Amino acid sequence: MQTLTLLVALAADPTLLYVGGWPRDLIVIDEAKVAVVDHIKLQTDVARTLWPSHDKKKIIAVTVKDSGVETIDLASRKVVDSFTLGTASRKVRIGGGALDPTDKLLYLSVTVAEKKIDRFEVEKPKFAVVDLAEKKITRTFEIPKEAAAFGGRGQFKVSPDGKYLWAFRDNIYIFDTSDFKLVETIQLARPTFPGMETIFLSPADDPHDAPGMMTAIFNSTDPIVHKRMWGIARINLSTRKIDFTPVGPAVQGMTGLRLSPDRKTGYSVTISGEHGDRLTEFVVIDMANPKIVKRATFAGRTRFSLGLTSDGKNLIIYGAGNTIEMYDAKTLQLVKDLDVAADMTTSLVAVLN
Repeated sequence: MQTLTLLVALAADPTLLYVGGWPRDLIVIDEAKVAVVDHIKLQTDVARTLWPSHDKKKIIAVTVKDSGVETIDLASRKVVDSFTLGTASRKVRIGGGALDPTDKLLYLSVTVAEKKIDRFEVEKPKFAVVDLAEKKITRTFEIPKEAAAFGGRGQFKVSPDGKYLWAFRDNIYIFDTSDFKLVETIQLARPTFPGMETIFLSPADDPHDAPGMMTAIFNSTDPIVHKRMWGIARINLSTRKIDFTPVGPAVQGMTGLRLSPDRKTGYSVTISGEHGDRLTEFVVIDMANPKIVKRATFAGRTRFSLGLTSDGKNLIIYGAGNTIEMYDAKTLQLVKDLDVAADMTTSLVAVLN
């Protein structure tokens, strides 16, 4: 199943989209015109992850080579800070990460490989705290034995108060950001929702979601008759309350969820079949009483990401290539496409006012 998302932040211009692209560009797109309006040159390498800042002014990018970290000022559209976590002899591989609500720290899971004369010594995965002002890893913590299955991989979220790091994988693991001790493990398969398999989250908060909430797609399999289902998960990052609502039979693949500005409607894409028999469909979900109310097939590429424009009027299909397609969210018909002249390497960041 694919986890393909649109990241959304608040900033001065309500119509700009940002996406990483080869060779080391941050491509700036006018959302209303569906046109490339600028390119921001990154300093360390091609972007692999983008985090919009909570102060509405910056984008933090992590790049591929030597795990570079770059800060892009949205007003000037320039890189204002840049450094690397790795070196030629010390490779730092990032497994997951999240930006602290203060925009001062990055919480990462990292695996370090040290090059010796005759071998590489690979350390166990651990947590790392990156101070963006000091431009380095300032603290590291071993992953608790109780969370060994987590292994530093998965999707991360930080609670609104910055006190807890949520890690989503086979279970949900909640860590205290002061010392990274495991505070709570929420075992999805039992007893929260029998047969729970996976929760598919967006890498950044959806601005159309309620503050401190995460709304996502989940998969489950009934342990008695092994019937596979999908549904909607609502996660309160502050109170740790999670609600699961089954919607329908599971399909072969499904993208992450996008919410309309009024949170009454959700959008996703279902994927079934392979090669010439592959079928991709938009699904429109009534979020008040979760159920599919509309669907429409479209020509989906082999790999793609799903997004939603800031005004909620157009769905966006992009990624794994150089083209972006806009579909009307009401009719689900293609309205415009754009060639950005570069393979895209990150999720889109839409900039709202």
